[in-house]
Amino acid sequence: MATPTVVSAQLLSWVLWVLVWAAALLLATVLGTRAGRQWRERRDAQLLGELRPAMLEVASGEDDDASALRRLTAVPRRRVPVVDRAVSAMLSKVRGEPARALARVLDAHGRAEWAIAGLSSHSAVRRAHAAWTLGLMRARESAPRLLPLLQDRSADVVVAAARALALLGDGSAARAVLRAVAPRRRPRGLPSWVAVESLCAFDDAAAPVIEEATLHPDPAVRHVAATVIGVRPVPGAAPVVRERLAQETDPRALTAFVGALGWVGGAQDLAVLSELARHRDESVALAAVESLERLGLPSSVAALGPLVEDTRPRLAERAAVALTELGPAGRERLLGALDGDTPAVHPAHYALQLSAMRGAGRGVA
Repeated sequence: MATPTVVSAQLLSWVLWVLVWAAALLLATVLGTRAGRQWRERRDAQLLGELRPAMLEVASGEDDDASALRRLTAVPRRRVPVVDRAVSAMLSKVRGEPARALARVLDAHGRAEWAIAGLSSHSAVRRAHAAWTLGLMRARESAPRLLPLLQDRSADVVVAAARALALLGDGSAARAVLRAVAPRRRPRGLPSWVAVESLCAFDDAAAPVIEEATLHPDPAVRHVAATVIGVRPVPGAAPVVRERLAQETDPRALTAFVGALGWVGGAQDLAVLSELARHRDESVALAAVESLERLGLPSSVAALGPLVEDTRPRLAERAAVALTELGPAGRERLLGALDGDTPAVHPAHYALQLSAMRGAGRGVA
């Protein structure tokens, strides 16, 4: 028989007081943090003071005589950190000449030198902040300094470098961005959405590199390249996409290529898209349906019609919705399906109801 453990009242009292003091310390920490944040916000607002209208004037492009710009570049040293934080926040939202003017404020305060020095910092946070600052400043000449960060050991630094390069728009960085998607020394590559965002922001020098990436041995890189082709103009991409469709074995990359064909293809692609719309992988089939709709050809109605009876509900509904977007011929096809007793009844009814609601919404607007 087990001997019961006896806990003294003194020990229980001691444990209770420890818990009370821990709770009090935690509450004090939370309240202190909140009070400190509120104090910093009030201090920053006070330091900005009358400078805020000047910042808005520069950001809106209305500083014709550059008087507001001169006020911002000549602020006292104690106001510089607050002004730089506010200017950096604005730089992420403006483009063109206002962005270049705001960047001159940061440059006058020595932020470019600070950022360049920070690229080699031991702190990942500092490296990421430095890379993003150079991107915000549109310091295009700093692009070569940012490229090594695409292979940084910190995933946050890699993302910051890629997004900074997107702001610079230098197409010569395209190859390095694609290389970061499938790194050799890191377990995880650059997220595909960040790579697509960067490649779509680059100038035309990136186009041949994107086209070449469709043949990359890593399916993640091929997926990114195909996605970009479906978003930004890549001259001469249609033959490349058609060739890859016949060879691609990775479902995710194949889905992206099918989607891209809807943007760069034409009437000659109707047969292959009709076949892919019956693909066993539902993502590939859905991409084919969307591409058939995007082509907007009268013959797309004949290709999409039988798909409304597909046993996969999502695919059948998506095909029915596509038919409503293809004009009277597509709607007539759906109305005809309502009269029968086939699996097409429910998808057709859903698509027609959705089309009616959209039309009513547009009428109200």
